[in-house]
Amino acid sequence: MGYDMYLVHSPEGEDAAYEAASRSFDAAVEHRDGLDLPYDHPQYQALQVEVVRAYDAMEAVRTAHFHLTTWAMSECRALMDHFGMLTATQPPDRPAPEEYGTTSGEAFAAPPGDTAPFAVQRFRQALQARLSWTVPQPQGIAAHKLGGDVGWIITPVEIHTALTAYETSRAANPALLSEVIEDADWWPAWIDYLKHAAGHGGFRAYGPPVT
Repeated sequence: MGYDMYLVHSPEGEDAAYEAASRSFDAAVEHRDGLDLPYDHPQYQALQVEVVRAYDAMEAVRTAHFHLTTWAMSECRALMDHFGMLTATQPPDRPAPEEYGTTSGEAFAAPPGDTAPFAVQRFRQALQARLSWTVPQPQGIAAHKLGGDVGWIITPVEIHTALTAYETSRAANPALLSEVIEDADWWPAWIDYLKHAAGHGGFRAYGPPVT
């Protein structure tokens, strides 16, 4: 349970590399479990080491994904707000399929891509435009985009302005950053992910709504 972030555009070759690493991990697990050994058996323990190694290799490949628990995201929003990285904006209303000459049922059942009816394609484009919407000159990341399961798109310009605000704020109080990292050891990795995402079309965020 928590929040999952995915780059809009994965780095070249990463998806294929991740699939290959996933197959290696699955094979290691299948081999370990196929021997049906007790957990404390030396051979099981040796195979478990291989499983862990394969899992770590799989995760190391996947730079497109970042996960935060629900609690960590709550902390993350608070920290980003403190550093001036978030802005309060009201997104446009969700478009209605009827405005585009289709229905919810037709839009749900239609195939993806260009094979869908033209009206459905226009409706889906409107949905995507809403998810990536931002004010003309954003001063950070729209806070509402870090909550909800619809896949809000945090755009590169939002990320760049948020990182600029962060650099300015952290420079004014460098001692605070040490305290932050001590309490939230994932924070440096989060900042690195934001920088990474800015060069790959931004990222989509999925998670439970903010209450």
